Amino acid sequence: MNGSSQSTLTQENNEIKVYKYRWVVLGIFCLFTINNFVQFLEYSIIADTVKKYYGVDSFAVDISGLIFFIMYLIGFLPVSYLIEKYDMKITAISSTGLTLIGNVIKIFATPKDKFYLVIVGQGFCALGQVYMISIPSKFAALWFGAKEVSTACALAVLGTQFGAALGSIMPTFLVKDGTDEQVREDLMTMVTIHAGSSAVILLIVLIFFRAKPKLPPSQSQLNLLQSEDITTYWASLKKLFKNKDFLIVLLCFGMSNGLFNSFGIVLNSFYEEFFPDHIDDAGYLAAAAIIAGGCIGSIIFGIILDKTHKFKLTSFCTLFLSAVSLVLLLLVFMYKSRMASFTVIPLLGFFLASTLVIGFEYAIEASYPIPESLGCSLLNAAIYLFAIINTLIQEVLFEAIGYLNTMVVGIVVMFIMSFVILFMSSTLKRRDANLESNNTQGVNNVNFVERL
Repeated sequence: MNGSSQSTLTQENNEIKVYKYRWVVLGIFCLFTINNFVQFLEYSIIADTVKKYYGVDSFAVDISGLIFFIMYLIGFLPVSYLIEKYDMKITAISSTGLTLIGNVIKIFATPKDKFYLVIVGQGFCALGQVYMISIPSKFAALWFGAKEVSTACALAVLGTQFGAALGSIMPTFLVKDGTDEQVREDLMTMVTIHAGSSAVILLIVLIFFRAKPKLPPSQSQLNLLQSEDITTYWASLKKLFKNKDFLIVLLCFGMSNGLFNSFGIVLNSFYEEFFPDHIDDAGYLAAAAIIAGGCIGSIIFGIILDKTHKFKLTSFCTLFLSAVSLVLLLLVFMYKSRMASFTVIPLLGFFLASTLVIGFEYAIEASYPIPESLGCSLLNAAIYLFAIINTLIQEVLFEAIGYLNTMVVGIVVMFIMSFVILFMSSTLKRRDANLESNNTQGVNNVNFVERL
C-alpha cells in the first residue's frame, strides 16, 4: 500500500475495488486501437494517387475502407462469442496479432500489380479491429468504478477516433503524387512504419496488459459475477432483439454513426466536386472532424453522462445538433465557402462523432445484465451496416440527383433519428443496480485502501 486512496467496499466477504493499474491497461488499450484505426482511411484519403499508381477505379479504393465494415459484419457474432468465452488479454493479443499480419502483407503489396494484396492486408487489419471495437464498454465496466465508467468508455473510444484522425493525415505527408517509383517508395515507408509499430505494440500487450482486476470495481459488476442466472450466448442475443429500448439505440446510433463513417469515405469526392483545387484539405478536415468529436466531444459527453446520467436528453441534443451541423455544411457547399468548411466540418464531427460513446453507454444501460461485448458488437454491426448502405446509396445518388440533394436526404434522416430517440424509456438498468447497492450498504461499509 501507499498513500493515495482507492475505494474499497466490503460486505459479507464481498469486495469492490478500483485499481490504479486500470490507467496502465487503458493506455495500452488506446495504443493498440490507435495503431489499428490508422489503417482505416489510409488509402481512400489519398484516392487520386492510389488510383493512378495501381490503375484501379474509385470503387476499388473505397473497398480498402469498406472492407473494415464488411469484415465486421461477417465476424462480429463469432468474435463476440469468443470475447465472452476467453479473457480480455486473449482478445488484445488476437487483435494486435491480426493487425501485425495485415501490415506485413501490405509490405508485399507495394508493386503496381499487387493491389489485391492491399485488400487482403486491410482484411486482416479489419478482422483485428472486430475484436477491439467490440469491447470499449466491456473494458470500461470491467476496470472502472460506477462514477467513471462513461468517461472511461469515452477514453477507450478515444484511441479509435485518434487513430482514424491520424490515418487521415499521415498518408498525405508520407505518400506524394510523383513518379511510380516515388509512390512505391512512399507506400513502402508508410506500411513499414505500420508494421514496425504493430510489432512493438504486440510485445507491450504480451508483457503488460492484464485481463481483468482481481476484484470488481462496481456493484453492477459484482452482481454479474455472483449471478446464478447463467444465460447462454444465443439466449442473450434473443433477449436483445426483444428489447425495445435496445432496438431504438441500434437504429438511432447505428444510422448516425454509419452516416459519419460513410462521410469520411466520400469526403474526398465532395471536395473534388466543390473545391477541386484544394483536394488535400479533405484529409485534414476529416482528421479535424474526428478529433473534435472522437477525441474532445466524446470525453466531454462521457463526463456529462457520468455527472448527470441524462442519457435521453444528451442523445437528443447531440443527434439534433448533428442534423443542424449538416444543414450548415450544405450551405457551405452551396456557396462554395472553403474557409467556412474549416469551422463547420469540425463542428459536425464534434456532435456526430460523439454519438459513438453515447451509443455504447446507452446500449449497456438498456441491455444490462446481458454481457457488454454482445450489445456493443450489435451496435457496431448496425453502424457498419448503415455505413455500407449509406456509402453505396450516396455514390448512386451523386450521379442521380447531385451532391447537394444527396446531402438533403442525409439531413432529413438525421432529424428523424433525433426525435426517434425520445421514444426510449427512462430506465437505466446498470445505474439502478449501482444505486441499489448504495442505498442498502451505507457509508459504514466504505474504507479507503490502495492496491496495485
